Amino acid sequence: MKVYKLSRLFEYFGRFSLVGVVNTILYFIITNVIIYLELAESLVASNFTYSLLIIISFMGHSNFTFRVKTIKSIQFKKFLTLSLIGLLISNFIIFLNTQHFNASPFLSILIISIIIPLINFFVLKYWVFKTD
Repeated sequence: MKVYKLSRLFEYFGRFSLVGVVNTILYFIITNVIIYLELAESLVASNFTYSLLIIISFMGHSNFTFRVKTIKSIQFKKFLTLSLIGLLISNFIIFLNTQHFNASPFLSILIISIIIPLINFFVLKYWVFKTD
């Protein structure tokens, strides 16, 4: 039984990774293009891109990663909550790195692109799309 559960976890993680990699690449590219073109400061660029990708990410994870048969509004509310917490963490990382450590905003975006997906997988699996 444990082998089956571990196998399923890897299956979810594989699909999650595909959706997550696409979203992370989009986040990384769009945010950095906005910063590079000087259309917005790094914090605004990050918030804009993160918000834009919430819907795409929800649809990908609900339909593909976890293959939810019937999407419930509570799942979207939980997903939105997770996304907003992720946004706060992202903002904190950007603020801390750029304001206190004078680090490149590109380093901040790289850190966010690694940390947020790891947190999201476990929260999505065991809270947002948890099956009873």
